[in-house]
Amino acid sequence: MSNSAPSIAFIGFGEAGQAIGGGLAGAGAKIGAYDLKFDGPEREARLSGAADLGVTTASSAAEAAASAEIVVSTVTAGSAREVAEAASAYIRPGQVFLDLNSVSPTDKRAGAAAVEAAGGTYVEGAIMSPVHPKGHKSPILLAGPAAEALVARLRPLGMDVEAAGESFGAASAVKMSRSIFIKGLEAITVECLMTARAYGVEERVNASLAASYPGLDWHNHSAYLLDRVLVHGARRAEEMRCAAETVASIGVAPTMASATAERQQWVADL
Repeated sequence: MSNSAPSIAFIGFGEAGQAIGGGLAGAGAKIGAYDLKFDGPEREARLSGAADLGVTTASSAAEAAASAEIVVSTVTAGSAREVAEAASAYIRPGQVFLDLNSVSPTDKRAGAAAVEAAGGTYVEGAIMSPVHPKGHKSPILLAGPAAEALVARLRPLGMDVEAAGESFGAASAVKMSRSIFIKGLEAITVECLMTARAYGVEERVNASLAASYPGLDWHNHSAYLLDRVLVHGARRAEEMRCAAETVASIGVAPTMASATAERQQWVADL
């Protein structure tokens, strides 16, 4: 790859793709994108939104990737492995496939096997915070044999990227382990305050929790946790099912991760 700003294609251009891709476009990178919704009823709005960010749209993943040095996958957790495996049909030797999806290390390794067998260079990544408001400057862990080289390529664009190791799955293992706690705390908060409200004791419960954790600013933090579930429950449930797979892969029953996925999905279905 050259020392100039790289050309980057996003496969999947939802919240994460728009936040990161739009920021990179503003930082001087040439950005292309493809999303399934470019072909659906939201087509015009999606294409217009991409254009406003300075992003060129394509009619297929292969078309988006054709002129890119780096292909970034930001799809749903349920589609991540399929998208990585499908990339083996169009990835070029030396072309980097950066998988930023929140899935298990097992899924990342399967994606790596497909991409690398086709001659591509696979790097797995984990976004370690909400993508708003930081956008492309959100902290991201990268892993794989080519992680260090990609870190050097992306940092000049303002990205907060760090190599987490040379083994595929190292970054996603951090993400999945962290999600058990973070998303679990969200699910517990929903269940706790839903029950307290039903009994008419929400104010007392909140006051007690605020007193128990005086340094946390409980009232604002609990509101933030509830908002994350209400807005992103379906996506978080999908991620937690991947977290449960991660726990199960080490021979431990994923009791908490599975329960968290169930509660997050319950909120999403309301």
